[in-house]
Amino acid sequence: MQRHLIRGQLTLLGKSVTLSGLLVVVWVLSLYGIITGIWWLRLQHYFAKRGQQGGITRGTGALAAIALTGHYADVTMGMVLLPVARHSALASFFRLSPSTTFAFHMVQAYLLFALVLIHGSIYASWIPVYYHDERLTRAIFPLLNPTYLHDEVWPGLRSSLGVWRASLVFSGLVTALIMLALLITTLPAIRRKHFNVFYFTHLLSILAVIVICLHASTMFYCIAPGLVMWLLDWSMRVYELSGKVDSSLTAIGKGWFCLTLPLPRRRLDGCACHSPLAHFHIHHSQSSIREIHPFTTITHLASQKIMTPSSTSEKVVALSVAEDEPIMVQFLFRKSEPEPVVVSAGTSQRGKKASKQWTNKVANLVDDTAADIPPRSRTSSMDPENRPLPSRQTSLRLEGPYFTPIDPASYNTVICLVAGTGITGAVAIAAAFSAQSAARRPDTSQSFPTSEEPVTSEHGHSDQVSLSELQTWRRCIVVWSIRESDYVKLPFFRDTPGLEVRPHLTGKDRPRIDMKETVDELRMMEPGGSTWVYLSGPNAFLEAGKKACQALNIDFFSARWS
Repeated sequence: MQRHLIRGQLTLLGKSVTLSGLLVVVWVLSLYGIITGIWWLRLQHYFAKRGQQGGITRGTGALAAIALTGHYADVTMGMVLLPVARHSALASFFRLSPSTTFAFHMVQAYLLFALVLIHGSIYASWIPVYYHDERLTRAIFPLLNPTYLHDEVWPGLRSSLGVWRASLVFSGLVTALIMLALLITTLPAIRRKHFNVFYFTHLLSILAVIVICLHASTMFYCIAPGLVMWLLDWSMRVYELSGKVDSSLTAIGKGWFCLTLPLPRRRLDGCACHSPLAHFHIHHSQSSIREIHPFTTITHLASQKIMTPSSTSEKVVALSVAEDEPIMVQFLFRKSEPEPVVVSAGTSQRGKKASKQWTNKVANLVDDTAADIPPRSRTSSMDPENRPLPSRQTSLRLEGPYFTPIDPASYNTVICLVAGTGITGAVAIAAAFSAQSAARRPDTSQSFPTSEEPVTSEHGHSDQVSLSELQTWRRCIVVWSIRESDYVKLPFFRDTPGLEVRPHLTGKDRPRIDMKETVDELRMMEPGGSTWVYLSGPNAFLEAGKKACQALNIDFFSARWS
């Protein structure tokens, strides 16, 4: 279901078309077609008949269109409320990929806003028709609610029911303003740079649901299924965020930090944890009461459930991990340190702004100066022969996991082209490769160390490794573009045949990485084999990598908060 049927991308959406996506499109179009077939002729007949009774012939078609677009909005609102952030039972049953559900949610949300605008615009276009012969029209089609008669709506009916019926214009306007706020915060410029503004503005949807049900009572019946699932999803979020988790914050050096915390194993129950990429939402009350931030974990969660064949009898045996033992999850991030701009003696405007950032507040809990002192040979903070890395215990709240649908194991060669903090996803993919190799080599699957030296060589090349022909995924190469001043050897890569880490240092007088040349060189290490590229980093880096992969006709995944 998740295989692309069409390799090219749609110009409007920038999404590859999948079979599940096509089925969803057909289903939605069929649904709107059914609504049109059932309601359009009936609405036209209803308003035309009412108009004839009062001697009105103009504007009845517009009133029918207003009602029809209202029904469109009812059904669309119900689809928008379907929760898509989790691998829901609905998506599992229909085998919809998370990328399909995300795209479905965004398209339906934009369509809903468009329908609301059309709904309101047609009503505004009908107002001049009303005032063309107000005396005659007012009795049959009152201005504040033309679906009723004048005697059923305020001021013809001064009861609370009449006032409510007359308030529909104002409740509709309030709902439209809320939707406009939601639309603005979903724009990439805001959503990616100010995630919490996007996240918490979406809570206004609760108010929008209440107001829209006051606007049209039929709305409640259309949104009830999605609303129940949405409430269930949010109750799960609140439940997960209600408990604090003790964690360890460790300074690795050069401004890099690692959060390590125990994740209850039950969090993986019901999750489609086959993808190596997963992210969580982290809340750290010591840094900010209101902010919740998404972080990609460097831990390959799927490997926690690996079943490996025995070396003697090929019998499937489980890893010796107690079911109630938590999973140690790690997050890697870097402190933001922009170049200061001196605005007065001893002050820096950008420096002050950076110090107030959530990431920096968390990082400042640890004195990382000791981490930048080069020890004799440091590979791990747990190595007694080396200087321990500075760390501190802290507590936070964790929501997730949320899995990103990728399947690198179906390719022979996986190339991770990453820049800066984009290395986090590459670490998780490399961990998946190491776990797969360990499963096929039982003699090395006895232990799962959490940290070792990266597999790199002086010239960025590794020895050729002969692996089992039965193993599809035979090579994993991480190319990390990083400024020389920010580079530190990350202690998260396992020494695995076929795994290679190539740091590409940039900075003063150092050239940037040539995407096309790098990918072409690495894929030719195994001629005839299938290649897949993982891209993560700044937008300009992603665009350059995307163009290189498209030029070479290579499958790729671009990781960005979209």
